[in-house]
Amino acid sequence: MLNISNIITISVSTPPAGLAPYSINNLACFTKDTPIASITDYAVYTNSTDVLTDWGSSSEVYKAAVAVFAQSPNIKTGGGKFVVFINGPSEDLADAIARVKDTIYFGGCSYTYSADAEEVLAAATYCQSISKLLFVVSYDSDDLEEDGLLYDIQDQTLTKTRGLYYSSSTDSESMKWAYAGRGMSTNFSGSNTAQTMNLKQLSGISSDDISQTVYGKAEAVGSDIYVSIAGRSSVISFGANSFFDDEYNMNWFIGALEVAGFNYLATTSTKIPQTEEGMNGLKGAYRAVCQRAVSNRFVAPGTWNSGDTFGDPEDFVRNIADFGFYIYSSPIAEQSQAEREARESPLVQIAIKFAGAIHTTEAIININK
Repeated sequence: MLNISNIITISVSTPPAGLAPYSINNLACFTKDTPIASITDYAVYTNSTDVLTDWGSSSEVYKAAVAVFAQSPNIKTGGGKFVVFINGPSEDLADAIARVKDTIYFGGCSYTYSADAEEVLAAATYCQSISKLLFVVSYDSDDLEEDGLLYDIQDQTLTKTRGLYYSSSTDSESMKWAYAGRGMSTNFSGSNTAQTMNLKQLSGISSDDISQTVYGKAEAVGSDIYVSIAGRSSVISFGANSFFDDEYNMNWFIGALEVAGFNYLATTSTKIPQTEEGMNGLKGAYRAVCQRAVSNRFVAPGTWNSGDTFGDPEDFVRNIADFGFYIYSSPIAEQSQAEREARESPLVQIAIKFAGAIHTTEAIININK
């Protein structure tokens, strides 16, 4: 009897593997502490107990980890890890970040040692250029004044840096790490999971006792604070230097689009034609990210309040109103010969409408007797 393979041939093709999503909730801790364990460059943690074992109870790294993991939710909620990097000898923060940024991806970072304003601003400038969040705290109210550290962060439009003010010199570092742990806790794959830090509570942190004058200065420079409002401890989030959630959410969105675009190109076993059909597939990958942003409530349908549009104006306005986003690419037929020969896609343009957040409210009471 002859084998059926003489007539029928079956082969199995395994699709190429793509990239995993960026771990946007990975939080980097830069330190000059000396570990107990044999750690030469970095270590990754998902709980404070392991940090205790490796660094000891008196280390600043352990104190930071306790504040981070004490929050509910915290970085683990969105799949994040606590990554500790050891600064090299005489290495400042910006240089340390630059050295390790491609070792393990992290969405946000801070440091456990005392750094002067010049070093912090240099790191903030670098983090702005690579779209990583940096958390900075001060207990000195002079830093809220003109030419102070927190003032300069806002004045130089370093929106990726979250300036924090907390007047206790002994507890300000714990407040910073607690804020970072609570802030970077969104699971962007969920429904209605996007959040703002405003009025959130920080576990293990006492509310700060500040004057109305200091409150106003913090508001002016966009430095978030942790105070008691009618007896309830709450973060007050200011937007003078952008709101934390806008920067955090946007970093996730950009990273998700990068991975989606790459995976569409990389996981196709054959080739993606340089046609409208190929472009529809690419835009479909981007559309899936936009739909996820609507699901988690970073993006929402609304009215486009700007005169800047692209594509068909009517389609633009209608899509923003109906879906919260609009995706457009120039027709393939309008590509130059050089672009075709370079196998480039036409420019893809995406507009999104932030869902925003309600932080304050006013009410008018009309009385009739």
